[in-house]
Amino acid sequence: MPQFAHHRLDAYHAALDLAIHAERLARRIPRGHRALADQLRRAATAVPLLIAEGANRLSAPQKKQRFAEARGECGEVAAVAELLGRLAWVGAAEVTSALETADRVASLLTGLVKKFG
Repeated sequence: MPQFAHHRLDAYHAALDLAIHAERLARRIPRGHRALADQLRRAATAVPLLIAEGANRLSAPQKKQRFAEARGECGEVAAVAELLGRLAWVGAAEVTSALETADRVASLLTGLVKKFG
């Protein structure tokens, strides 16, 4: 199997886990609020895609920019998870799990941003 640069990053693998968490949360959003589910899915899928793009860029500024963008998307996923909890559409344990994963990814991305900054 081909080995791309992003396969070596813990942030990428954690971001895949975050996307799975987000998909599970999105399925719990009531039908009348599908735009929020779509927003959650877009933000969550952007994280591993941006990490992969950044890891496979050649210049440090391009890497840094993609990793910073991915970190911002983590924040968006976390905000939606918190909102879903406040609306009582998902339980506290699900929210906590999503937030912990988002925080881990964001922390790993902060390290990558600093490395290429």
